[in-house]
Amino acid sequence: MVKFLSVLLLLIFFVGCGPKWAKKETMDALNEARAALQSAEAKVSELEGEKAQLLAQKAELEKEIANLSAEIDALQTKIETRCKKR
Repeated sequence: MVKFLSVLLLLIFFVGCGPKWAKKETMDALNEARAALQSAEAKVSELEGEKAQLLAQKAELEKEIANLSAEIDALQTKIETRCKKR
C-alpha cells in the first residue's frame, strides 16, 4: 500500500510539474509578434539609411550656403569699393 501511494504521489508530481506545452493561440500570437518585430527592424533600418542620406544632403546644403554667403560678402565689398570711388 505504501508503494502504491508513493507511486501515485510521484505520478501526481510529474503530471502537475511536467512540461507545459504552449497553446496554438499562444504560438500564433508569438509568431505575429516575431513578424511585427522583423517588420519594425526593417523599417528602423530603412529610416536610419534615409536619415544618413538627409544628413549628408544637409551638410552639402550648409556648405553651399556658406559658399553663397562668402560670394555675397565679396560682391558687397566690390559694390562698396566701386561706389566710394565715384
